[in-house]
Parts: sequence; C-alpha cells; structure tokens
Amino acid sequence: MQITNKQNLPLAFVNAVSTEKHNKDGEYSATTLNKGVKEIILTKRHWDKLTDDVADRVWAVWGAAVHALFEAQKDNCFHEERFSIPVLQSAVTGQVDSYDMEKGIINDWKTASVWKVIMSDFEDWKKQGMTYAWLLTQNGLTVNKCRFIALLKDHSKTKAKTDRQYPQSPVFIYEFDVTKAMLAEAEARILSKVKEIEAAEKMSDDDILPCTASERWADGEKWAVMKIGRKTAVKLFDAQDDANAHAKELGEKHYVEHRPAVSRKCNDYCTCKDFCNFYKQMQEGGTGGAL
Repeated sequence: MQITNKQNLPLAFVNAVSTEKHNKDGEYSATTLNKGVKEIILTKRHWDKLTDDVADRVWAVWGAAVHALFEAQKDNCFHEERFSIPVLQSAVTGQVDSYDMEKGIINDWKTASVWKVIMSDFEDWKKQGMTYAWLLTQNGLTVNKCRFIALLKDHSKTKAKTDRQYPQSPVFIYEFDVTKAMLAEAEARILSKVKEIEAAEKMSDDDILPCTASERWADGEKWAVMKIGRKTAVKLFDAQDDANAHAKELGEKHYVEHRPAVSRKCNDYCTCKDFCNFYKQMQEGGTGGAL
C-alpha cells in the first residue's frame, strides 16, 4: 500500500502508520471476517496499488497507542495473544487484547464515536467478540463473557449534562455473555464466510458479488415528505406510496423528495473501491447503492 502525506505531517507520524498487510496469505482475522468478501479479495489482490493518506489514519494511530498503553500494564490477564485455527484450506486468526483466565472474560479496547453508542451499532463488535470466543474455546480455554471497553473520541461533557440520552461517560462498556448456542452459531458463520472467500478467490474481480448492504454501511433509500419553506423532512418513509399518501393528507404545501441509498463505507472508508465494479456503477448512477 502507498501512503500519501497531503498535509506534510511530521515523519514520526508517517512512520507510525503501518503499511503491512493485515493478513498473511491464506489467513483471515476476526476483523477481516466482518468485511465483505469482495472487499477482502480486492484488497488482497491490489494491495500494492492501494493508496491512503496518513491523515486518514489518525484514529488508527491513536487506537494503536491505546492498545500499547494497556498492554504494558501488569495484571492477572494475558495480553495481545494470537490464536489461529485451520478452517477448510485457510486459517482463521485473532489477536485478543486481554483475556482473564480466572473469570473467562475477553476484554477488547476500542476507540469509537459517540454516534456508535447512540445508535447501538454493536453488531460488528459482537461478531468479532464471538470469533475470538470461538478461537479460544477451540484452543481449550473457557469464555464466559466478552467485554468491549470503548473510549469515545468525540465525547462532550456539555452534551452529557444537557441530554440524558447522550452517553454520560467518555468510556462506554458493551458486554455480553457467551453461550454454547452462540458459539455454535459463530462456528457456522465462520465456516460459511471462509467458504465464500475461498470460492471468490477463483473468480475475477467483477464476478465477485458486491458486499452486502450492512457490510457497505448502506442507508436504505427513503422518501421524505417535505413542506415548502422547511429544510428538514416532516417524515421519512421506506415506501414511496406511503410518502405520497401522507403528503396528500397534509395538503398542497407538501411534496415528496426521493433520497437514494448511500453506501457510506464505499464512499468514504474503502481503500479498494477504485478496483470495484459495483462502486463504479454507483458513481455512474447505475445502482445507487441499493443492492
């Protein structure tokens, strides 16, 4: 991967940004398995041609610093231990931030936005945690709980004082108990995903199916009922007919505005998008990201 430095940041900052591949050939980490198959394969195939700016990696650098700080502290847990289990012709890996052997608890440090907490957007963390739990149990360890300790990088004490729905602390904990049924479900998900990846390895770039809507962080298309003179929507609808009916009910000053689906990851966070035919079709207006 080629790293640009558009803002001419100091060399120390540039050197702190890793350009190494996240996975060795034939290995897929717990975080990688959360990505779409198309993104996984295109990133691997075109790694040397991918570009990213050092400034866009500021939170990754901060996250690495947080991990290094906690790793250096002495407690009754082991830290940054790497696990690997063969799956089909590949291997699934995971590096666990912290594991309390006495209590059977996996701890994972995160840096996150307040918005993630407000929206209760934890599905990716749960999948990652369950992949870790599966890896540890396959290695003979007991896992009773997964805990994600998130440092909220954009937390505001002022907002916390005035809005009880706003996270009240800059540290947020998301945790869940691990059951045998959840481990069985995780194993089935992991096996299915590795099968998809291995099948896609034999396909051309364009023949690999697009990432799913959730993998692209896609907002579904909406129809907004608007009022003349008002900038924000009166109400949003998933179906155009419902929006038309509501606008008609409200009267002649109201109208319906279509809001196309937006794949936020594709637009702002995917480094292999220039090699993705689905992204190119979206840019040309072919799909709108609605698949």
